[in-house]
Amino acid sequence: MLNIGVIGLGNIAQKAYLPVYAQMQDQVQWYLESRDLAKVTRLANQFHMVAAGTDIAALDQLSLDAVMIHAATPVHYDLVKHFLSRDVNVFVDKPLATTQEEVTELYLLAAQHRKLLTVGFNRRFAPQMQSLAALENKNAITVTKNRVADPQEPQHAIFDLLIHPLDTALTLAGFPEEPKARYSLHLNDKGLLEQASVTFTAAGLRATASINLVAGCNLEEATVATTAGVARVQDLSRLQLYTGAKVTSSQAPDWQPMLETRGFAPMIRAFVGAVGQATANPVAPQTSRLTHAILTDMVKQL
Repeated sequence: MLNIGVIGLGNIAQKAYLPVYAQMQDQVQWYLESRDLAKVTRLANQFHMVAAGTDIAALDQLSLDAVMIHAATPVHYDLVKHFLSRDVNVFVDKPLATTQEEVTELYLLAAQHRKLLTVGFNRRFAPQMQSLAALENKNAITVTKNRVADPQEPQHAIFDLLIHPLDTALTLAGFPEEPKARYSLHLNDKGLLEQASVTFTAAGLRATASINLVAGCNLEEATVATTAGVARVQDLSRLQLYTGAKVTSSQAPDWQPMLETRGFAPMIRAFVGAVGQATANPVAPQTSRLTHAILTDMVKQL
């Protein structure tokens, strides 16, 4: 039985993580921590887990195999560094940090302590996205995330939203070495970001990752063109294949839980399995570092 701490019990943790943790209690004893005593008590009772306390000092008293960090982005660096320094494996929501210097420092620290540092890129584990990644002879990739009337502060939008399509595009492209990237940003008259894109090229391939925060709809779409045809996935669940004049469509099975479709459940299982069996990091550090490097370079040019 593994002992794993959980830090941060906000909306995403409650919707995307705790339901999966609850299904794994034959493998893991989960210890919940939140600054909100009423919340940590309520959720521990609801999911039949242990309320560890309201600060990380409470988790430090435990013999933990790993910690899951779902706290706000500004505290990721300090929390990750704290637990790696205490020889604890770490899973953290994206982004790991918002400067490349901090990202590099944390991965070096993980290597020094021989511990996993896994960033939560759930789309890498979504079954339909894995179908796109498996296609051969790709020559063009487009990944877009659309929002309804939701302009945001530029750095926040880049690290919180653009990180999704960018990491997905890099995943579909096989994480090429030293891709040549170009950036485009559009801010409104209040200085809020409405649209942003990253275009990168590699051998025989061109890819674009973008966000449109004034699109009039909430839609996420990934399209891959190959020499055999075009494949498109919408909202991680609907797959369409275009070959010649033929179009075939498939949908994630009705019986398949949403957290399986969106990649959260397989991602969590992969991390827990890697901790328990001392296997390779399910989110390879060099791939995560590339995603963060492109974003941090983009922010420098704002």
